[in-house]
Amino acid sequence: MNNPSITAPTEPTSPAKKSRWMLVQLALTLAAFAYLLHIANLPALGRTFREAPLWSIPSATLMLLCVMFAGTLRWNLLMAAYGARSIPNIAYLFRLQLIGLFYNMMPGAVGGDVLRGLVCRHAFGPNGTSAGLTVVLVERVFGLIGLMLLVVTVLSFHPISGLHLSPWVFVAGLVGSVVCLTGIALGRRIAPYLPAALARRAAELPELSRPSAFVLGLGMSIINQVGVGIMGHLVISPLAQSVGLLDSLVLSPLAFAAIFFPLTVAGAGTRDAAMVALYGLLSVSQEVALSASLEILLAYMIVAAVGGVLSMFTSLREPGTDDATAN
Repeated sequence: MNNPSITAPTEPTSPAKKSRWMLVQLALTLAAFAYLLHIANLPALGRTFREAPLWSIPSATLMLLCVMFAGTLRWNLLMAAYGARSIPNIAYLFRLQLIGLFYNMMPGAVGGDVLRGLVCRHAFGPNGTSAGLTVVLVERVFGLIGLMLLVVTVLSFHPISGLHLSPWVFVAGLVGSVVCLTGIALGRRIAPYLPAALARRAAELPELSRPSAFVLGLGMSIINQVGVGIMGHLVISPLAQSVGLLDSLVLSPLAFAAIFFPLTVAGAGTRDAAMVALYGLLSVSQEVALSASLEILLAYMIVAAVGGVLSMFTSLREPGTDDATAN
């Protein structure tokens, strides 16, 4: 990175501990892929991969960029909701999303989400580090809530064998989402009434100042998860024509929830295993599901590589900000 005043944040851990954590992530990721390749028919897997249309990986890459842009809009809305004094422009935030993905794909490295929160801390004023990091954390929580709302809603009228939901599960999911959203929105106000451990975290939340932007951010989270479902459908439907779009709107986001699993590199391996298991509910072969998952992994690597190039040749500092503001 060519900005000396803003560098990737460092964790308060020893180099030895970081190395051990990186080795654990690499070992478990490789073990997951080794298991998947062990149970798969390798000649059939190779044949399936070759039969995929040439546009499959480019279309998944383009859809991934759309998903990340939706995430950028969500981030922008949440910064507005939490009273950011000067919200960076969308192009700058999108560039940080791409750079953040690059760091998230690195084993044992500092998370790109932490980097995004620290780089944009100046938007919340002189003491905005905590607010910047918290908004990025809230954004990730919104992703999970959007996932739950999308999946539960689709399953309520389009059941999938093995994933049937009763009306009570739908009600429970809806109530749970509302409770979670309310807790995030009113965290600072209800902190004095919470247990000590929760109260400390709730008190760190910035004050919600624009509820409308907060609600729009939730809507953008659902759109984001719809994009994930479409991306999964683009790669698997040419190989398994019996899979419908509504199926992928449930199964693909559920599989992608594996990126939150911290013991593998960016969820790699666990996401692929989840796709094999979930699409297996629709009688999709292991080879087809694994081939589709590997195509998505390639799309991620392509977009992450773009973020890596941007981190090398562009400044992390927002155009128009001076050192005093950035720090």
